[in-house]
Amino acid sequence: MGARLRYAKVVDRDAFLRSGGTVRPGLDSQVRLPADTEPVHAAPFLVLRAWEDADGAFTETWRILDPHGRTVRAPVEREVLATQGELADEVAEQLFEYADDGYQLVLEVDGAEVARADFPVVVHVDGDDIPDLR
Repeated sequence: MGARLRYAKVVDRDAFLRSGGTVRPGLDSQVRLPADTEPVHAAPFLVLRAWEDADGAFTETWRILDPHGRTVRAPVEREVLATQGELADEVAEQLFEYADDGYQLVLEVDGAEVARADFPVVVHVDGDDIPDLR
């Protein structure tokens, strides 16, 4: 059993919805911190991914690591059916100790790591435009 990852993105929820709410080539991953004081809870964000070539049900697990390899978000596990190609989880109230470019989303299928997706965590200063993810 298993599956092949088509894409994985970690995106600011509000910016994603403002840009049409669709995954497309060039969609940048990014999580926003609402203030320059750290640690702080991030603005709500989405963990988006799509699987293909699944030959049945499989167990998907994802977690978030900081640039030093420490777990920021504990593993989230779910059973996925072959017909569930695209998945999305909303994460609210996630605490980040600091902003940096080297965060990673780690994805596993049936207990084996299959992919990592890098994403930045950035500080959003009041008055700055929220990035358009198009």
